Formats: sequence, structure tokens, C-alpha cells
Amino acid sequence: MKKTIRRVLAGVLMGIVLAGGLSGCSGLGNTRVVLTTGLSGNQLFKIGKSVCTLPEAMIYVMDYKQQYENAYGVEMWEHDFGGVTLEEYVKDTIVSQLASVKAVTLLAKEYDVSLDSSEKARVTEAAGKYYDALSQEQIDYMNLKQSDVESLYSDHLLSKKVYAEITKGVNTEVSDDEARIMTLQQIHVDTLQEAEDVMKRLEEGRDFGAAASAYSKDSQTTITLGRGEKDSAYEEAAFSLENDQVSDIIETEDGYYILKCANNFDRDATEANKVTMVEKRRDEVFTQAYEKLLADTPSEFNSHLWKKVHFSDWTGEMPANFMNIYEEYFGN
Repeated sequence: MKKTIRRVLAGVLMGIVLAGGLSGCSGLGNTRVVLTTGLSGNQLFKIGKSVCTLPEAMIYVMDYKQQYENAYGVEMWEHDFGGVTLEEYVKDTIVSQLASVKAVTLLAKEYDVSLDSSEKARVTEAAGKYYDALSQEQIDYMNLKQSDVESLYSDHLLSKKVYAEITKGVNTEVSDDEARIMTLQQIHVDTLQEAEDVMKRLEEGRDFGAAASAYSKDSQTTITLGRGEKDSAYEEAAFSLENDQVSDIIETEDGYYILKCANNFDRDATEANKVTMVEKRRDEVFTQAYEKLLADTPSEFNSHLWKKVHFSDWTGEMPANFMNIYEEYFGN
């Protein structure tokens, strides 16, 4: 039985592409329903002319099996998490990631992106390292050929290059003020009367940290803050504070706050935030091109084939981690 995938996952693309995949963005979420006889044999899904085979997906299955069983144990696959099992959740994640990688490769021709001879050679070398470490039992279980591994490494690297090409014109200049991260102590109460009572105690010399522990409704009384993260009144008051300065009472939609500035300019956190802000700009530019691609791209999914896959079926030794080898060869 064939059907179009309707899974939609929110997309945070930058970190995903740099890691060699697109784990947060479904390449099949907004596609037009097209029923054809285009899928055959071991083809798991198709997006436009880009095909993902079951052996390619099994590479991800083995990676995720190792990751989750190391963290949660082999018995967790059938555990119910609010109507969905862990196995169902991870299988959906795998399809979403692979679909996104395959979809992005469709943009390569439009943006004149391809792998050069050196990159192709490294793809072959990386695939050989992964495949040569497999036992015959693992190869048989995954129904895998070295060409399947090469195809998947090639698509990962190509999607990374497409992302870089689409986003190369993004403005990477971010000022200290735009990115500024500060550290605050805060006291959060429900009513103005409570806030006034706390303020009176502070004016009488009560230690701010002690008052926060005693009176704040929030267990977390020390926070870091960047622009755009809080109510405008809160943010305006916070970013006007000097070190060790205490604010007036601030009225917001969720109550009243009194703030004390512990550090009005955290240099390391600010520099890290600059990177995050540039990544967000790249994400926005990339998403526009990506969503335009998906708007009219037909897709098919062989759900019957995918239902046959169960993480508990393999009980032997685990193969090398596919993504670790990718990072070794293409991480920079």
C-alpha cells in the first residue's frame, strides 16, 4: 500500500545541515498528493525524482537503535508515550530526516551545486570505511551494498553544500548591543501589593538573593537574558540596568517583577549569541527556498515496507556509527 507522507516537523535547519542531515524539517510535509506506481522493490519513498531506498534507511535505523538503546535500554521501544511508542516516534524521525536530505538535493541543479572529484573520492573512502567494518550478518540484515552508503554520504554532503550556497549572501555582522546577553536575579510575584512589600524589604537592606528565594513564585531566580525573550516592559527595564542596580517594580502580563543586574554584558554568551543570530538569518533565507521547492513537489511513501522494520529485530553487534564517520570526513 502506497500513500503520500503527511508528517510535518518544524524546521531548525542550520545545525541539522552542518551535522550532515536535516533532522528537524520534513521534506514531505507540504507536498501535493500524487498516487502513481513509481515506487518499486526496496524504494521507501520518493520526492520528485529523488528516491530513498530501504537499505539507506536501515543505516539510520542502526544508528538510532544504538543511540536509544544505550540511553534507555532495549525494552523501551514499545513503551507508550501519550499514544505513540518510542519505535513509532523514532521511525517518523528517521523518515523526516532522510526526506529532508533527499529534498534539498533537488535544489542542487538550480543553484549549480555539485560534488567535485575530491569530494567524490572522500565519499567513496568514507563509504568504504563504513561498509568494510560491517559483518556479513549486518550486511544481510540491512540488505546493504557499498553503493547505498556512498549514495547517502553523497546526499548528505550535497545538501550541506546547497545550504551553504543558498545562504552565502546572509549578513553576518551582528553588533554587541543586538546580541547582548546579561545575567539577572529576579523576584516574580502575582500582585502589586506583594511586589511593594518585597521592595520595602529590599529598601530596608534585605539581601536580594535571600528575598528572591523567600518570595519569588519561580524556583529559578537567576537567569540569562537576550533581546526578544521577555515582555517588552521587562526587557526595557532589564537592559537599562547597570551592574548591581535594582529595578523598579515591573508590571507584565504574568505578574510583577523586581530585577537586579548581576552582569549587564556577558562577553562569552554575547559572542555565542552572535553565532546563533547569524544561524537564524541563514535558516530564514534557506527556508524560503526550501518551502518554495516543496510547494509543488509530489511525494510517495511505501508505508507497507516501512511497517516491516522493527528495532528489536536485530540483536547482534552494532555497526559503526554512520554519522560519526560523516563528521570525521566532512565535519569541517
